Amino acid sequence: MSASRPAYELTHGPTCPPATEAPWSEGQNNRAQSALATSVVSSLHRSEKWAQWQQAEPRLVGFDNLEEALEGWRRRDNRCYQVVAGLTALGSRRGGDDDDAALAVAVLLEDGVNRVATTLTDVWETDDVNTTVWEEVKAAEPQLGSQAARYLLQRARQRLSRPAAGMVARVNTTSLDARAGIQDAPSEAGPDRDLLMAVPAVEDPVEDLTDLLTWATGVGVIGSEDVDLLLELLAEENGGLAREEAQRLVGERHGVAMRTIRRRRDRAAARLRDAAPRYLAEIA
Repeated sequence: MSASRPAYELTHGPTCPPATEAPWSEGQNNRAQSALATSVVSSLHRSEKWAQWQQAEPRLVGFDNLEEALEGWRRRDNRCYQVVAGLTALGSRRGGDDDDAALAVAVLLEDGVNRVATTLTDVWETDDVNTTVWEEVKAAEPQLGSQAARYLLQRARQRLSRPAAGMVARVNTTSLDARAGIQDAPSEAGPDRDLLMAVPAVEDPVEDLTDLLTWATGVGVIGSEDVDLLLELLAEENGGLAREEAQRLVGERHGVAMRTIRRRRDRAAARLRDAAPRYLAEIA
């Protein structure tokens, strides 16, 4: 697994620990295969699509089919992070735009989906989270890399946790069971969801910044070391230091000159500015 950290928590200290939640969950090995997983595995077996994907995406070569990849994920085989990344590239509209590949990602992440659904059980059902993960795959950058699993689950949680702030599904929600042929009709949004959408928006600049940095590291706009530096500088400025004094102090802490810190900060900030339109388009 990559050492990059796709989620950050703003603090007032010089360091910012990464989020501790992982895409895997305890007791996962004993979990029975869901109806969605069974349907998708069977469909891919009949279509022989996995072999076709392997020709286009070498990160899938280590597993002969989705079922093997699913078992590898449950065994905590680190190669599966790359499998999720490869399937995301195949499923993304900016990549292979293959809906079945996006379904395969949702199947691999089912345990994470269930965990997210548990935290949102008062307002969303598991199928809503599954569908949101599928939509995030379709909208994702195809170059997410080995942190794709964590990124997709976090994006789904954010989108479903903050509907009033614009983090809502991009398309009419269609059950993944329906997409996989388990149900005959799409599920419609009920009255409870309509009421949830009507909640007045509450903007949180800290969460907005965290979302931006999470996205930026997930798609490779900036690295985790750049985020650490930006947050360290912000923490010092929030603590009352002037900007130049904060840069000098952080430079001393890292053993480099203040101008080096300033150049690194300016370079990271410029990359974030350039990527801002793409980020806003993704969360719209």
